[in-house]
Amino acid sequence: MLTFISGGARSGKSSFAEKLALESYHKHKGGNLYYVATSLPSDEEMKARIARHRNDRKEEWQTIEAPIHIKESLHDIQKESTVLIDCLTVWLGNRLYIDQADWETIIQEVSGWLQAARGRQLNLYVVSNDINEGMPANARSVAAYIYMLEKLHQHIIASSEEVYQVIAGLPVQWKGD
Repeated sequence: MLTFISGGARSGKSSFAEKLALESYHKHKGGNLYYVATSLPSDEEMKARIARHRNDRKEEWQTIEAPIHIKESLHDIQKESTVLIDCLTVWLGNRLYIDQADWETIIQEVSGWLQAARGRQLNLYVVSNDINEGMPANARSVAAYIYMLEKLHQHIIASSEEVYQVIAGLPVQWKGD
């Protein structure tokens, strides 16, 4: 099963996604519970956020650091596991600006995630930021990034059974039961 969760910065989307994934894990009792972290500890604020997020998660979670290559990690995960990828927004930035990946490579990799999740019967939760709801970006690179992120959102949502948007801590379900 694929679930997509989006929301603005500090909206509560990650906490909500963790809650959903944990509930799914306890309900299905198959495989393990994984947290795929995409952030790099680039500065003191990010180091503190990573440490806080890690401390907030219970010991049931197995953390996989995958700032660039997520697909390979999904192939190594036990079948029927529950997996939370947090977050697509950061991963896309890493792929574009650190790894210098092009659009075709990025869309193929995300398609590979979805294929791996289906093949391994994973309960996959993907978290991302809503960043296109403000003023249009003046910088071409920022506008291109937003465009790519929204295309990835649409690609993932098309395959998702459930889609949520978290607004000020309140989840709104857009797709699913």
